[in-house]
Amino acid sequence: MIANKKIKIKTKELIKTGDFEKISSPKGFFWKYFSFGSKSAQRLYIFIFTVAAIIFILAYNYTPDIGIELGKPSPRTIKANRNIQFEDKEKTEEDRNKNEALVEDIYVYDSSVLNGPQGVLFQIKYFFNLAQIVGLKKDKKSEEKITYLSNLLGNIYPEATITKALNLSVYENKRLMDITLDIAKKIMGEKIKPTELEFVKSKIPQEVESNKEVNPSDMFFIVSIIEANLKPTAVFDPVATSNAKQEARAKTPPHMISILEGQTIVSEGDIVDESDIMVLKQLGLLERSINWNRYLYISLIVAVIVFILGFYLFKFENLIYSNIRKVLMISVFLVIFTAIIKGLNTLATIHLNLWNYLFPVMALSMIMAIVFNANFAIVITICLSFLAGIATNLDFSLTLAYMIGGIFSTYIVSNLSQRSNVMKSGFISSLILAFLFLVINLFSGEPTRILLYTVLGVVNGVICSILTIGLMPFIESVFKVVTAMGLLELSHTDQPLLKEMLIKAPGTYNHSLLVSHLCENAAKAIGADSLLVKVAALYHDLGKLRRPEYFYENQVNVDNIHDKLNPSMSKNIIASHIRDGVEDAIKNKLPRRVINVIAQHHGTSLMTYFYEKHKDRETIKASNGHAGLVESHFRYQTRKPQTKEAAILMLADSCEAAVRSIESITPKKIEQMVNYIFESKIKDGQLDEANITLKEINKVKQSLIDGLISIYHSRIIYPQRELKAVSNPK
Repeated sequence: MIANKKIKIKTKELIKTGDFEKISSPKGFFWKYFSFGSKSAQRLYIFIFTVAAIIFILAYNYTPDIGIELGKPSPRTIKANRNIQFEDKEKTEEDRNKNEALVEDIYVYDSSVLNGPQGVLFQIKYFFNLAQIVGLKKDKKSEEKITYLSNLLGNIYPEATITKALNLSVYENKRLMDITLDIAKKIMGEKIKPTELEFVKSKIPQEVESNKEVNPSDMFFIVSIIEANLKPTAVFDPVATSNAKQEARAKTPPHMISILEGQTIVSEGDIVDESDIMVLKQLGLLERSINWNRYLYISLIVAVIVFILGFYLFKFENLIYSNIRKVLMISVFLVIFTAIIKGLNTLATIHLNLWNYLFPVMALSMIMAIVFNANFAIVITICLSFLAGIATNLDFSLTLAYMIGGIFSTYIVSNLSQRSNVMKSGFISSLILAFLFLVINLFSGEPTRILLYTVLGVVNGVICSILTIGLMPFIESVFKVVTAMGLLELSHTDQPLLKEMLIKAPGTYNHSLLVSHLCENAAKAIGADSLLVKVAALYHDLGKLRRPEYFYENQVNVDNIHDKLNPSMSKNIIASHIRDGVEDAIKNKLPRRVINVIAQHHGTSLMTYFYEKHKDRETIKASNGHAGLVESHFRYQTRKPQTKEAAILMLADSCEAAVRSIESITPKKIEQMVNYIFESKIKDGQLDEANITLKEINKVKQSLIDGLISIYHSRIIYPQRELKAVSNPK
């Protein structure tokens, strides 16, 4: 009793508003965003749940303790679970320090050492000029002159050099000075580092000797002068040296370590050293502590991904966004598939990398494409692929492969209506995924591993197909969503309701079959949901099963019951088949979209036959002073068609019933009747609320005319003699 009462309430609300849930006005900010009764609050809570669950799944470390400790024997043999290449930072730093040490100090040539105001050339000239001046002094003896000049020059010259310089004539002084200056310029014209000074001094005698203008007797004299004044011409440049060292460090390539999948890292019983620990950390086998930086960036990325998904629903998929059950379904499946991906990745971490090639991304892609549409399936595929990339520590080659494979699979299954076709489509998608796995592993250099991952692509696709087929009944049952496959099952004539209709109301059954075919072709002509309107047409007169004898198509060889009833009573009986049909549809758990179309297939149309019959009676009563019923009493009290599918069903239902009543049916009469029905529905405003254009209405009209002509085509009239021969065969 309680269940029947709830169904009646739902039926009344659906017929009145077109939905099971009444729309209530907002009651304030707190109610809107925090009350569980508010859809906005429900969406907010779903968003928070989705983000929090995915962050927990992806950021939490599930790696088990493998019992490895530095300096102790390994309790087991550990092999690499995947190919990795990483930098040994300590080795890299050692290489950089070595290359930096090899860089020599940079010296720049300082010309002022030779040519400056106090340069070497000036000092040589000063020596010769001063020696000439002192030599001309008459008031000093030779010994005094030597001592005096030596003191003036800082005692840097040998006594023999001073003595000879004092005894030079003016001409010799000038000649030797020029020779000395030339040799000094030649020797000091190049960079001389401080460390090279003694070496250069040792080469001075050879340089002086090679000069043809130098007399042997003057060699010691010139050599001693140059040696006394020789200075380093190369000055240390700290900035250039520092830059050179930095450049040497920068050009040092990182010290990379490559580990192949399956390579033994440490054998059982071996002492674990620092290099083993480093490799195990890079493989993710020793991560036990909470990495708060990882939590932070995963939180930000996940929040952005889920927000983008929600914004897409809000902006482009309003029908999904307004249905909390569907939003919850998307959230649950996104969390579940993320958890599956994380679980497989954990297996890859502790075992072998092959588990990363079994992520069921394509399964979610196909499910979303079947349940909703290809565009939304592509968006959620991209989101899940990025989450898979996060799970694999930003291995975006896999992310790209899963993304492309998932997008391809959405297009293949988006128009499928048979479960068997999902398997075929999944296998085709698996070949694409296998090719993508082949491409991203092509340069690994290991043919066996490339072949393994390619085969895993095929296995992945097959598993995803099986998973999709297995989950569809669960999705349809738990989340109350209608899919093409579910609709196709409802269209099978072995459905219990259709069997019951065939037995109790064969005329209605035949009418429903004809209307369903007409609706399907008309919907295809304008791109509407042909399967939805076909199923709705099959069940649109479900309510007639309660009183089938009151409907003309079921009255075979009997008098019309309505001839004995008041028109108003007849109207109530006929109109009740909408309410009864919706109640029975809810009771038998037909999809809501189908029920909506059933509830709207008559709109507010006028029951013309009973209205005219009523007017004829009221004409007589009016002459006696009785007030008559208004026209609105003889209209269906339901919503006008809100969708193209409901509009098509209304037109097809009316046209088929009207054409069936024509005597001596001809194509011309069919066309005239269909035109009349369409004009009357348009003038009556029955199509005003449906999102259908005049161009589409004309296409529907032509489709119905063609369909009705093919159904009610002319037949050959056999002669009476032939009929007797057939009925009385010998």
